[in-house]
Amino acid sequence: MNTLSLTKTATPNASPACTTPATREPGRGLGALLIADALLSFAPVVVLGAAIGWPASLDNAAAEQLAAIHANAGMVSLGYGVYLLYSILIAPVMAGLAARAFGGLQHPLAMTVAAFGALSALARAIGILRWLTVMPMLAAAHAAADPAARTQIELVFNAVNDFGGGIGEVLGVSLYMALSMGTLGIAAWRRAALPRWLAASAVVVAAALAALALPAFRIDLHMPVALAVSMLSLWMLVAGVWLLRERRG
Repeated sequence: MNTLSLTKTATPNASPACTTPATREPGRGLGALLIADALLSFAPVVVLGAAIGWPASLDNAAAEQLAAIHANAGMVSLGYGVYLLYSILIAPVMAGLAARAFGGLQHPLAMTVAAFGALSALARAIGILRWLTVMPMLAAAHAAADPAARTQIELVFNAVNDFGGGIGEVLGVSLYMALSMGTLGIAAWRRAALPRWLAASAVVVAAALAALALPAFRIDLHMPVALAVSMLSLWMLVAGVWLLRERRG
């Protein structure tokens, strides 16, 4: 009897010691992913900025953009390739944050956060792919074409750019990401799943991202794209650091 009692009382005490490291690993992994993706978001600015003056170059005329892409094809591919990787990682980042806030993805709001995050990643990827596929071909054709053909190529460039931008920027960067971040911030505030300041700042970031889509609906609050996107990257960086520090504590 005594032996059985000792065995039964010893078993619960051994359990926390075995499970604590395991429960901390997901938080550490998510924190590291957030930091890595946040830092990755600045790489395209460095690579493409040096090569073609991006993102200011996006306001240039089609002929100027095509010439710059053709002259710096390798760096353009590298820069947009990194941007594509950053954008794809948005999906697991938001799914991880949703699971962290709701204790899993079974909750409807957790699924909403993850779903809009995945849609943001998909729309971003579709938009970015135009710079890795169609635009380099148009740039090469533009460089070898006569003046009349160049005018036609520039029209095609503008059409593809507007369509890709509508998917990548309006849907991916703005609306879907704003819905994902806004839902996460409000839910995290109500459930105290994140510090109040971090949850509230997620809602602020969501509002800034949503403002980027308003010009498509003939409403312009003059929200700079660079500011809204940088706010998201900084939020991810801070959230990642908080997760690492919280898990170590």
